[in-house]
Amino acid sequence: MSVTSLRVWRLALPNILANLTIPLLGAVDTAVIGHLGAAEIGAVAVGSTVFSFLYWGFGFLRMGTTGVVAQAHGAGDGEAVIAAFLRGAVLAVTFGLGLVALQWPLIEGALAIIAPSEAVTAEAGRYLAIRIWGAPAALLNMVVLGWLIARQRMGTGLWLQLLINGSNIVLDVALARGLEMNVAGVGVATVIAQWLGAGAGIAVIVAHGRHLAPAWPWATALERAQLAALLRLNGNILVRTLLVITSFSMMTVLGARFGDEVLAANGILLLLQGFLS
Repeated sequence: MSVTSLRVWRLALPNILANLTIPLLGAVDTAVIGHLGAAEIGAVAVGSTVFSFLYWGFGFLRMGTTGVVAQAHGAGDGEAVIAAFLRGAVLAVTFGLGLVALQWPLIEGALAIIAPSEAVTAEAGRYLAIRIWGAPAALLNMVVLGWLIARQRMGTGLWLQLLINGSNIVLDVALARGLEMNVAGVGVATVIAQWLGAGAGIAVIVAHGRHLAPAWPWATALERAQLAALLRLNGNILVRTLLVITSFSMMTVLGARFGDEVLAANGILLLLQGFLS
């Protein structure tokens, strides 16, 4: 194997392993609440669909950050590397707080579109109302991961993903099963894990930042023209991502029309698809 191939594998393997933890987390969620019944499984499936749509709609935060930071990193401009993170982080927290502020119309609108049974709607409403509080952290984690990928720190990105998903799994079992919080426990576990990951990610970037810039360039990062340019850059990515998410979301929307059992089964099928893709 050539030196180039080895380098590609060294960069790609941590990403592959990190992505494998995502369906594993879904499998644990399903196993933890699976003993409760189809309505509870369906509620988590509905909630996961809603947040996949919301969060991955902002997937440009990761991809856009990766592109800008990679250019600055290649040019050896440490200040621009930090400014790109700050710019992405400000947008992530702003969008996240916006989702929290608009939680009532978002949740009610999503449940009206999916239209599950009354039992699923009640459980899914509680789950969504809890998980929405992790929105700023979830979007910030995208920016952190994009920044690490751009700087070829794939191993660090892997450990952060393992921290988030690993703590989520442990908390799932402890809260949903141990404390019998059921679906609400799964939601609380996810929120705690997201904020834990965001805190760890910021700590990592602060540690790296000491060697990249003597002072963090907040003024440069918050220039209106720079923020607008970042949003324009990612317009096409946003449209593409929403189209992909919509196609997957239709399994949940259509499954809800056929009852709780079909909705739960589709949730499990989507989980299996995550392992195979």
